[in-house]
Amino acid sequence: MKTILASLIFLFSVAHHVSAQVVINIDANDISHTVHPMIQGQGLVYSMEADDIYADGSMAQLYKDIGAGFLRWPGGTVSTMYHWNDLTGVGWVDQWNPSYNTSSNQSPSQYMDLDEYIILSNAAGTKPMLGINLSSGMEWDRQAEALQEAIDMIEYCQTQNFDVKYFYLDNETYHSGNGYNKDKDNDGEHWTPQSYAQQINIYAAEIKKLVPNAKIIANWEQHFKNHVSAYTTLINGAGDNIDYIDVHYYWKWGVATWDAWKEKTPMENETQWYDGGTYVEEIKYFNKMVADLGKPHIKLASLEWNIAPGDHNTNPDHPPFKTALMASEMQMQFIQGGLELASMWTTQWPGSASGEFQVLVNSDDNNTPNPMAKVFELYKHAIGGDVVSSSSTDNQIMTTTVRKDNKAFVYLLNKKDSAEEAQFTIEGYDILQVNQAKAFIAPGKLSEVNPLSDATSGNYMADIAANSLTMIEFSIEVTQVETPTEPETETPTEPETETPTEPEVPEKDSPSSGGSMSFISLITLMIFSRRINSAKNLG
Repeated sequence: MKTILASLIFLFSVAHHVSAQVVINIDANDISHTVHPMIQGQGLVYSMEADDIYADGSMAQLYKDIGAGFLRWPGGTVSTMYHWNDLTGVGWVDQWNPSYNTSSNQSPSQYMDLDEYIILSNAAGTKPMLGINLSSGMEWDRQAEALQEAIDMIEYCQTQNFDVKYFYLDNETYHSGNGYNKDKDNDGEHWTPQSYAQQINIYAAEIKKLVPNAKIIANWEQHFKNHVSAYTTLINGAGDNIDYIDVHYYWKWGVATWDAWKEKTPMENETQWYDGGTYVEEIKYFNKMVADLGKPHIKLASLEWNIAPGDHNTNPDHPPFKTALMASEMQMQFIQGGLELASMWTTQWPGSASGEFQVLVNSDDNNTPNPMAKVFELYKHAIGGDVVSSSSTDNQIMTTTVRKDNKAFVYLLNKKDSAEEAQFTIEGYDILQVNQAKAFIAPGKLSEVNPLSDATSGNYMADIAANSLTMIEFSIEVTQVETPTEPETETPTEPETETPTEPEVPEKDSPSSGGSMSFISLITLMIFSRRINSAKNLG
């Protein structure tokens, strides 16, 4: 009896030991949406992109390695002051200003012109996306010239067999740094939702004469709940000519700390002025807002996103790895929410090793990839796949799963300071094998993960490192369910009859009787014997 009890205790302890602390439940048939091929764009700032950065082809290869879908040119604010056929390399000053000093012009080798952008895009295999300058025409009362400038640029691209379909119209028309809003002519004019809508209609009409399937991207403020009125005016005025509205997401401007990120899962788009939800919730809010305005075809984009500036390169307690891991959650939420166009700002910046922004490569170290490049390497496997339902039993470990035919890519973001063991279950599918498993860990590298199959449950299990982003690629197949078959029926026959014989009665002291006695029978006999002895004692 003691032996049986000890065995039960041992089996229970083993079962408890092998059970995972975190269970990842996946329903590979519950599809939400497809991950858009332009979810991982990268930013450029034409006036900062010197020729020697791109000369040897390594940057084009890096864009391929990270799955870049497009390169945004000529940049953000500079697109409100540049002139594609008369570039100066002075990004934030408009040479249409009569007081412009040409002595500040940069050498062409110090910036990226349109021809160089075309060459880079073709080499990297990325979709082109061009910015159209609306502000110069408005600011200097040269609107007809500005419109013709845009037409000429598109026609030039067509002569170069450069197939451009995505056009973003100006940049941050709500911000004081915009070329028109700077008001260098001192006439007091600036962009309004009404004036921006009018210009969108004018430019969109001319663009679509040249490119009928063009995608027009407008730009307005984030924090939708605070700007419903402006959005209503903009969409009512130009919604039929807008395919995407671009908002710029810089998480927690000025207070983007590691501790702030760790204290809330999932991260939220909130500031001291705006009580926003997660990025997934913000995308849903936008989709409902445009649908309520009768323009459900308009989709959200973010052509500038990043962790807001901070001490990411100077604080030893907040190195670039931590910033990249924080940013990995932004990209995870963009994928979860169905955002189609997104580009991190920006590829590179002079003095990036000590700068306040995270960028793709380190300009102070021969443009070697920064840790964020490894994050994009993991996420590139999601591009083109279907986002399916997945959940984690630990609310500090976020998960997203993407299915591509007979493969499932499972992403786990562990925001805990401890490693955890995870078990994976895919409803309706059997896991055949693990094709690859990698984790983004400190100090910003990819490390191999070795998931193991649990012989007891048949599910795979893996150790998920503390503060990490893990990707596991499974080969899967639909679970085969056996169809029950009807039992064969036979024609009953007459049973053979035999003369019954007396059953053999074993002797009471026969050794064989003890060997065949069940455990329950033995207990019964013991109880009966005790009762007989008790009766004798009483007599």
